Amino acid sequence: MWNRFKCFLKSEKGINTVEIVILLAIMVGLAIIFREQIGKFANGIMRSLFEDTNVDWSPEGMKSVTGN
Repeated sequence: MWNRFKCFLKSEKGINTVEIVILLAIMVGLAIIFREQIGKFANGIMRSLFEDTNVDWSPEGMKSVTGN
């Protein structure tokens, strides 16, 4: 019984799980700390992709893209 306990303590099978949990906790913490900056960054990207383009998203404008 004592030998099994020693082997359990020396085992490294669970080390990957602990590392993943720690990394996830760090990522969540950073996301909470920088949530406003992340939101502004994502909004800026979405704005540049969909609003600041010269693409006509109306049905008439899409006809030129689809060829109908």
